[in-house]
Parts: sequence; structure tokens; C-alpha cells
Amino acid sequence: MKKNVVRIVQSTLYYISIIFLLFLLIVSVMIPNGLVKTIGVGWYRVVSNSMEPIIMTGDYILVLRDQNVDAFEDGDIIVFETYFLVPGINMYQKEVVTHHFYRVDEDGFIITYPHSQYGLSPSERQYDSWRKGPGTPYDVTVDDVLGRHLTTIPSSGIFGFILSPYGLLVIVVNVGLIYGLIYFFKKDGKKKELEVCEEEVTDAVDEDKDHDVE
Repeated sequence: MKKNVVRIVQSTLYYISIIFLLFLLIVSVMIPNGLVKTIGVGWYRVVSNSMEPIIMTGDYILVLRDQNVDAFEDGDIIVFETYFLVPGINMYQKEVVTHHFYRVDEDGFIITYPHSQYGLSPSERQYDSWRKGPGTPYDVTVDDVLGRHLTTIPSSGIFGFILSPYGLLVIVVNVGLIYGLIYFFKKDGKKKELEVCEEEVTDAVDEDKDHDVE
């Protein structure tokens, strides 16, 4: 009885894990910024040097969904969407940006700045100026905010990622999936062996019956 309960629990956890991972995959592929908007946590790869040296180009950042801009303080690192001229394609697109928060102005627009301005006084800084197109300014609002920066995963090779808490989490999840697959195939193999044994027993019984008739 206990073995059956354990097997049921193992199978349930395995299928829940598979469904959850498929859900994350679908959300991340089908919905822009789907993870952070759906489950409240997401990750992004930094593709510019505007936050160096604290966040390097190629690093991954973990983001916590938070749009309570009244609780943000000067210097907080936030993640938001805005329009700017994308190098290489020479087009204005709405992209995800990671910069420092300064304040919300009288019109409700959020003022931000890159890390190069972090050590300066507010009056000395050069703040971000976004453009939706040539001569068309764009102001960031609370609706553009995705959340707060939680932590950074350095892009210092595979070993740097593996040694991080998130790398360890990935390893644990994958080990669990491998165990689940092994358990599933073993269970399926035992079921087939049982079916073969039942067929052999049935054939033997039929042969005995034939002998009795003769």
C-alpha cells in the first residue's frame, strides 16, 4: 500500500513538473515579457554597456515584478520598456532597458539615468531622453515598468553560471526530470514484462486444457 502511494506521489510530481516547464516555455515564447508579467519573476540578457561595470554586456539579470514606483528610491535599478534607436537596424523599437531610477516628475513620467551618471549629484546628471522616432520624444510611465532588478548572473562562462544559485536550481530540476523519465520507462518496461508473463501463463493454461480434451 505504501509503495503504491509513493509511486502515485512520484508520478504526480513528475507530471506537474513537466506541465509547469511547458507552461514557462509557452509563456516565454508566445507572450512578450511573459514570465515577469505572468508569474512575477523573469530574466533578461543585457545587450548594452549602459550599466557597466556593475552589469556587464551579456550578463543575465533576474527581475521581480514591481510597479509601485512610489516606493522606488533614487539609484534603484529598474527594468522597463521604452523606445530608442536600435543600433545595427537603424530603427526605433520598443525594447527592454535596465537603468537607474531617479524620480517620477509632476506629469507622472519616470526619469532614469545610466550607471555612468550614478556617482553625480542630481543637478549634474544627464538623464535619459527617449525617442519614438526622429523628433518624437517618448516618456516612460508606470505602465512601461516591468519591475526591480534582483540580482545579476555574470556571463563569465558556463562554470560561473553553474556555481550560481540559479545554475544549481537548473541542475536540480534537470536531475529531477531525468529521474522522472527513468522511473516512467522502468514502470512501462515492468508493465510490458507483466503482460508477457500473463500471456505465457494464458498460453500454458490453454495447452493444459487441450491436453485434457485429448
